[in-house]
Amino acid sequence: MGRLQMNALYRRMADINEKAIGCVHYKRRAKFVTPCCKKIYSCRYCHDENEEHYFNRKTVSELICTECNTRQKVQANCCNPECGVRFGKYTCLICNLFDDEDKSQFHCYLCGICRVGGRGRFFHCKVCNMCLPMQLKVVGHRCVENVSRSNCPVCLEDIHTSRIPCHIPACSHLIHKTCFEELLSSGHYACPTCQSSMLDMKQLWEYLDSEILATPMPKEYENYFVDILCKDCHKPSTSSSSSEGNDSATKSSVENNRKNNDEA
Repeated sequence: MGRLQMNALYRRMADINEKAIGCVHYKRRAKFVTPCCKKIYSCRYCHDENEEHYFNRKTVSELICTECNTRQKVQANCCNPECGVRFGKYTCLICNLFDDEDKSQFHCYLCGICRVGGRGRFFHCKVCNMCLPMQLKVVGHRCVENVSRSNCPVCLEDIHTSRIPCHIPACSHLIHKTCFEELLSSGHYACPTCQSSMLDMKQLWEYLDSEILATPMPKEYENYFVDILCKDCHKPSTSSSSSEGNDSATKSSVENNRKNNDEA
């Protein structure tokens, strides 16, 4: 290849690098031929947003180069010898994932998907069956079998393959981070799955205790107790009855307790 041809190739590659590529989800130089409906989309999210069904990108066998429009089998570089462009700086032919943005992507064979953030920052928990932040390996975490295979309890959308980061509360029931923030902004602090506290509630509990102590019960209820179940530790206990600290079910228990004592 002569000097003029080399300069022309370098200019073309520079133009390609400066060109806006891909879609809002991924920067890439290829489009998928979806096997489910035989349509052409930049990525699975573009497909799912426009169709009434979902498609698995691992089933894709054909793609189209967006630089030369050559239709070809899935591969890392365009098969057209006059093009040869790489479809993405990061390429995973297991997931059929191409991305020109550096997100420290890596493929986890145990998760079966590509993740972002760098392999060294995560470890794979075989019980939870997902990659977790390395700090949880040091401080420990509560294992929930196949936890990421359950949908987000707020939006009911997939968590395992979602591009939305997930929040891991103490109970380990995963929630999309955006959904978690919406819960907090709405005044909800309990996990939608198990009702355990997702925040440190010590100050609130101390405040409620002080309110209960400052609100004495009528004499007829002074010596009545109710059975309770802690939503955080899930252990049964007994508590003195209080109009401030008990819900309607507890008050019903108090009434039943009083009637039983009266009958005795």
